Amino acid sequence: MDSKVLFALVDVDMEVVGVQLTIAGIQVRRLPKGGNSVHSPTYKAADGTWKPAILLPDEVRAPLADTVLAFLVEEGLAVPKRDDIP
Repeated sequence: MDSKVLFALVDVDMEVVGVQLTIAGIQVRRLPKGGNSVHSPTYKAADGTWKPAILLPDEVRAPLADTVLAFLVEEGLAVPKRDDIP
């Protein structure tokens, strides 16, 4: 997927404390000044606002975002974060 802001939709299979999970529709968005950011899947609520489809604790969310970005870099679809460049 490639639009003005939304760069990719990623499905992730993971295991947390022995429980297998699939998170479908993780969004990778372009940042206005370059780079990418990772966001949980969203849905449009009855009032028209966008809500996160899943709420993850920081202990899971941050490593998941780093893993998604690392995968995209490995596939040649994104560039590493500036602090990761030697």
